[in-house]
Amino acid sequence: MRLKTNKTNLATVAFLAALGTTCPAIAGTMQVSPISIELAAGVTTSTENLENKGTTMITAQVRVFKWDQKDGKEILTPTTDVVASPPALKIEPGGKATIRVVRLSKAPVTGEESYRLIIDDIPPPPDKAGDSVSFAVRHAIPVFFQAPGIKTQLSWTATIHGDNLELTANNAGDLHARLAQLVVTSVGKQVAALNGLAGYVIGHDTTHWVFKVKGVQVGSTLALKAAGNDGPIDTTIVVK
Repeated sequence: MRLKTNKTNLATVAFLAALGTTCPAIAGTMQVSPISIELAAGVTTSTENLENKGTTMITAQVRVFKWDQKDGKEILTPTTDVVASPPALKIEPGGKATIRVVRLSKAPVTGEESYRLIIDDIPPPPDKAGDSVSFAVRHAIPVFFQAPGIKTQLSWTATIHGDNLELTANNAGDLHARLAQLVVTSVGKQVAALNGLAGYVIGHDTTHWVFKVKGVQVGSTLALKAAGNDGPIDTTIVVK
């Protein structure tokens, strides 16, 4: 599958491209760490560690994109302000590799700059045409360059359309919000939940979630709890 390098909307963690119908041959044995990179003021370089936990060679493509959000969707745009090296690599089974991430822009960071380090674990071609399934796994690592003293400033809204509850988080602050273990209750009863990572709301942007619910109406009061990167979140929202 050809990977686009123009402006692209992408999932936060991975994509799968299936080809053929039988005898799966799966790439995706690459482990990456850390899962997020945050660099304080004046720090321009970091590293990402890769390890091949599988039994076959890994071929990877490495790129950096500027990361924005619009109408709740992620937008990744090619950039030269931040680069990753090497741009392509191979890792033997059991082997390790290191990627350097460098901010080249000389302009001072104001607020927070958000990027995604995209590492595509590209599968080998099938042994026989038409008799295998290959998966290309994408790791999308958040990279943040931060000015000192920045904070998140979250506000929440909820709207109901039939059985669809749309929950919106707006971040008026400069620091991104990383949300996990999100739980929404109504009159003490859980109506929606996202275990693990719920998503990011980067500074001065919004993120939306839609849940199928029952018993929630305009005027209902919802209680929302979540784990945030700058502390726990515990708030109430009146449904509109």
